[in-house]
Amino acid sequence: MEKDFGLYVTLLSKGNIKRDLAGSAGKVSLEDTTIQDELILFSELNFGPYAEVVDVIRASAAFLCVDNDNRYVDGKVNPHVYKLMMETVADLVSTLAEESSLHGLLLRTAIEDLPADDGTHQRRIQICKELVAALEELMLFQFVVNEVLHDLAEKAPLDPEKYEGLWELPVTEILALDEGLFSRYHFRSAVSYYHFLLLHFVAAKTNVVFCQCCGRYFVPKTKSKTIYCDRVLKDDKTCKHWGPILKHRLATQQNEVIEEFDRAKRRMYKRYERTADGKQKPSQKDLSYAEYYAWLDQATKAKDDYLAGQLSAEEALRIINTFSSQSASR
Repeated sequence: MEKDFGLYVTLLSKGNIKRDLAGSAGKVSLEDTTIQDELILFSELNFGPYAEVVDVIRASAAFLCVDNDNRYVDGKVNPHVYKLMMETVADLVSTLAEESSLHGLLLRTAIEDLPADDGTHQRRIQICKELVAALEELMLFQFVVNEVLHDLAEKAPLDPEKYEGLWELPVTEILALDEGLFSRYHFRSAVSYYHFLLLHFVAAKTNVVFCQCCGRYFVPKTKSKTIYCDRVLKDDKTCKHWGPILKHRLATQQNEVIEEFDRAKRRMYKRYERTADGKQKPSQKDLSYAEYYAWLDQATKAKDDYLAGQLSAEEALRIINTFSSQSASR
């Protein structure tokens, strides 16, 4: 793939952005959006199916230098394992492209920016190591975004040590002339794109609010104080409609469900974060990427069903914590 393929972003006024994908089929313009909408949408994505495939690739990488007799051979790649990994990655790219043209193309370009395969064992080991890191980093960066949103919503200062290295990003800027001079930014990985959006989001001193009805982050459309978002909760009506109606119920039980969900989410992530840290010894606290997103899907549904009146607080908490305990004792 040519080096000019990828995502092109133009910053418009009031946080709006224009996005164009350039690939083998030509240029495709994506629907215009805003920095804040795109970033919050990313923070809520469930990477479950993607995570399952990444777990398979990670597991395969552990046997990269194991021969057919299950013996470890230092510095020598098993060609069958290497082929399996590359074929699995190719299938992942194709599948992702069908679901999201943006993520599919940016995964393809990110992979193609890895070192070229020269057929040597040393290069193939390097490729596999960087490949696994490239596949993991999108999920890991999602948590960084959620941590920043959490701190902004809490009006807490963004700790330089906690976010060390986050506030700088090398980008490719292209100057273009079309009824005036303007800049376009070129990205060949999804993480670079979302990192770029996050920097602009923070620099704009965006007001982030934690919805006191559904427990999700949002950016108010006006400067007036609001505690409920515009997401549809049930019966085609939003949190702004249901929030005041459920105010008493939320006031008495919110800590039991919404805040427990938030705490459990952060606990579970810390366990799944260990998965990406090759320096720590394996333990029962480790959590695969797929297991984390499976838990998140179940826990989120339990929380939302509780808010929609389909589950009691006790039932929702049981699902959130029981599923977490099952993952821990696998």
